[in-house]
Amino acid sequence: MTEISTKTLSLEEVRELARSVLVAAGVDARGSAVLADIVTRSERDGPRSHGLRMLPVYVQSFTSGYANPAASPKVERIAPGVLRGDGDNGYYQLAAGVARDELIAMAHENGIASFTCANCHHLAALRFDTEPLAEAGLVALGVVNSLSMVVPQGGVRPVFGTNPMSFACPREGAEPVVWDQASSMVALMDIRMAAAEGHDLPRPAGLAPDGQPTADPDAILETRSLLPFGEHKGAAIAFLIEVLGAALAGGTLSVDNAKRVEHGALNIKGGSTLIAIDPARFGNPGFDDYVKRICAEIEGNGTARVPGDGRLRNRATAQQQGVVVSTELLSQLHDLQ
Repeated sequence: MTEISTKTLSLEEVRELARSVLVAAGVDARGSAVLADIVTRSERDGPRSHGLRMLPVYVQSFTSGYANPAASPKVERIAPGVLRGDGDNGYYQLAAGVARDELIAMAHENGIASFTCANCHHLAALRFDTEPLAEAGLVALGVVNSLSMVVPQGGVRPVFGTNPMSFACPREGAEPVVWDQASSMVALMDIRMAAAEGHDLPRPAGLAPDGQPTADPDAILETRSLLPFGEHKGAAIAFLIEVLGAALAGGTLSVDNAKRVEHGALNIKGGSTLIAIDPARFGNPGFDDYVKRICAEIEGNGTARVPGDGRLRNRATAQQQGVVVSTELLSQLHDLQ
């Protein structure tokens, strides 16, 4: 494995670096603050493949004219439990911030509420979309479809994006349970990181040029054909997210890439859907006890852990010690400032 030169940054240094790179790309003050915070939290909690290493991708979306650096998203209530957003061709997190308080209030009022958003891009881990809702006492499910690069089981060409989903729920007396995952075996940026670091993936995660499954990240990047997790089961989840994300929100399908190609962008303007549920309105006063029991059955059960709890250990370490960043990446980012 190639030895990598590194430097340790505090979280505030990460935030300022990300903000300055975004400002240099023309992003306005509000947008750069929101996006830099997401990048910082990705470095803090993981996956770090969605943090500083993704900044050049975000920058390219602005400098190419593909994304709006001064987006002013609009959100409207179109039904008692439905909010619909137009991201003004900016990033989803800006629209979600506009919608969040009303979405939480609607969920408490109706028991369940949803927010869909189109005409927007998405960055970083999906868990940062659902975690604020769990902190407000809600159960949350979020999905977004993305650029086609996942081959359906038995197929020969990509149809779906890595199409991630996230779940979060409150946990009395502790941090919320929060997890997210891609529908692909491995996220694209994890493949890019493996290639940059000069090592194979732990298992075959995509197709080589000869059409065979491979763990070689360079071969997968050449074909841009990833495998779904769990074979046909992961492909079914990717289909579900394509419907709940693109179709329900009115976003771009994963296979519709004309605008992306025109701008040389690495993402599409997919669709995002966020569903919020108030457990207090669902008739089971023992909800918190159920969640505690489920977690207790996992904890201390061999090496098993509650899904997503690895982020809490990452968070504690990063807050105390900062994060280690390759000097090659830092040089690349400084060139963008």
